Amino acid sequence: MVGMKLQLAPMQDVTDLAFMRTLTRIGSLPDTFITAYFRSTPTTCSLAEHNLRCIEENETGIPIVAQLAGSDAPALLRDAAMLLQLPGVAGINLNAGCPSPLVNRHGAGAGLLRDLPRFRDILLRLREKLPSGQFSVKCRLGWDDAESEFPRILECLTAATPDEVGIHARTRKQLYGGTPDFRHVRQAVGVLECPVLANGDIASPAQAAGCLHLTGAAGLMIGRGAVRNPYLFRQLRGGQAPTAEEMKQYYSILIEETGRILLHKRTEKGHCNRMKKYLAFCYGDFSPEQEYRLRRCTSIADMERILVS
Repeated sequence: MVGMKLQLAPMQDVTDLAFMRTLTRIGSLPDTFITAYFRSTPTTCSLAEHNLRCIEENETGIPIVAQLAGSDAPALLRDAAMLLQLPGVAGINLNAGCPSPLVNRHGAGAGLLRDLPRFRDILLRLREKLPSGQFSVKCRLGWDDAESEFPRILECLTAATPDEVGIHARTRKQLYGGTPDFRHVRQAVGVLECPVLANGDIASPAQAAGCLHLTGAAGLMIGRGAVRNPYLFRQLRGGQAPTAEEMKQYYSILIEETGRILLHKRTEKGHCNRMKKYLAFCYGDFSPEQEYRLRRCTSIADMERILVS
């Protein structure tokens, strides 16, 4: 797996500044971060504070790409230009993969894949305006049926020549269920001239090796697997699996880093609730009793005792 690119996949309210700082402190880093999406509309760009902080307070040394979600080409062009003016932004990523009904209702995220002429137009116009090396796309295999839809999606991507494409190997209909179909990622690798990153249920070095062997992808985009095991990036570079003590250290550091961001404006219960967004991907590593207590926890001190006991 030498030479592959590793990227932290964007996850709303999860792969945030606190998580990025935590990865830095434990010494397990990808090559690139992508922010959770900025919502772009004809009237405004939702410059969410927590996303901006990922850019403005990114002292990790890792390049960060700003992701945009929207379905209006002029608005996306406006906001891409604005975000590229921020110090530290290494590029723009178009979100064509988010399966949220709220996002899709407005034609954004995976909703773009229901209107391929619009998707193609947005891709071409972004490509025309964005500098070489600073335009990437994250997409799914289609809205409903990969076999019939993905070849047409590839035609759009081929025409636009993005600098990188990350492919979540599911359709929007699948949400996060079922098994990722990496055959289609291999199809993309054979068609697109740019590097292709594979995304979907990569949670171990064995799964990573199998995916890369099957797809020939240039690298991996990992989200949920890295939240459950933040040492995964270290492992994929040849490092050791985490010890029990290192996992306890991870939870302690994550509590500290989320506190740095949240405690000035949230109650302790609010801090616990934010931690539960990360823990939702980790409960499988705890006993049923620990999970029960963590889900109902309203005290950070109690939460830390459960996590590091």
